[in-house]
Amino acid sequence: DAGTIERTFAILAEYGLTPRLTFTNTQPDEAALADPYFNLIAGTAARYGGEAIVYQDKVGAYLREQYGMPLVLSTTREVADARTFNELASTYDTIVLSYNVHKDRAVLGALEHPEKAEIMVNEFCVPNCPHRAEHYAHHSADQREGTLRPFPCRSNRPDFFAHAPGHPVQFTAEEVAEVASRFQIPSFKIVGRGVAFQTVVEALVYYLLRPEYHEAARALLTREIQRRASPEL
Repeated sequence: DAGTIERTFAILAEYGLTPRLTFTNTQPDEAALADPYFNLIAGTAARYGGEAIVYQDKVGAYLREQYGMPLVLSTTREVADARTFNELASTYDTIVLSYNVHKDRAVLGALEHPEKAEIMVNEFCVPNCPHRAEHYAHHSADQREGTLRPFPCRSNRPDFFAHAPGHPVQFTAEEVAEVASRFQIPSFKIVGRGVAFQTVVEALVYYLLRPEYHEAARALLTREIQRRASPEL
């Protein structure tokens, strides 16, 4: 209800967190934009400085016009070349690059507004996954129909625990620092949705903490999640 939505964004604000709403369905229609629940969430988030991640330009235009929300163009849009990025930079505040080019020095060097770029550092899809578009379409249809059908990975996506320097998609911490410094890209995103809990913990610890704190942080995060899952313990 409205009260719960309000409290959720208020709690985030107490911790200094900016909410990002994910509106990346690839098949929205006018009815979806007129939906009262969608507008309640968007309007409330906007009062707390919320941003919106979108796939379609019409969704972004609606949120900008109605609520003045900053816009993030989703990786689902697959912006994979500098020309497209530069054309879209006048419309979007942030553009998440396609994971297929986010290590491409030629592309990164040709971005006219690198400060608007965002890179996913631990993407799990294999390079040029042939099933990715189908996967997006599958989930978008499920969202509209109110169902949840599994879409098993067909490409043997890599395990984050096995990532190493030179990986075609995933970044090491050193690569993040080098790309940020060389190309003046300020934003990097840790992928976690739909990923096993222990893998999320490992990514958070690896990218956000110094190595000497990794073991203690893993134990703390694991223990806290277990406590919340079993409050009687």
